[in-house]
Amino acid sequence: MTKQKAQSEEGDLRTLLGNIVHDSKQLISQQVELLRAEVGQEVRQAGTAVAECAGGGGLAAAGGLLSGFALAHLIHDVTRLPMWVCYSLAAGGLGAAGIALLRAGRNGLAELRPLPQTTQALGENVEWLKQRLLPTAE
Repeated sequence: MTKQKAQSEEGDLRTLLGNIVHDSKQLISQQVELLRAEVGQEVRQAGTAVAECAGGGGLAAAGGLLSGFALAHLIHDVTRLPMWVCYSLAAGGLGAAGIALLRAGRNGLAELRPLPQTTQALGENVEWLKQRLLPTAE
């Protein structure tokens, strides 16, 4: 009877270890999937921030050049200030708008997290599995 009991306990232990390995694989697979999703989200956020920076730079350059001419002439017609003052005012206003967009892009880039939280959770789960599978001698 003891031999049958030992074989039964050995079978239960094998089943338990098999379940632990299966669950561990599933957990790691799910966390890798979550990591992929988070990295994809971070890449999209980085793309948006880069587009904002490019848009801000383009607005500052094109706006300062093209719209600046028209605005300077409008200021001159309304105020009769010297043309150089009118050009300076127009360039300053459009430059300020471009700087605002550049700051928005910079702030978007500053919010990026290089390593998503999933990597931390994955490390914690691996550590937990190590403790369960390889208990330290106390």
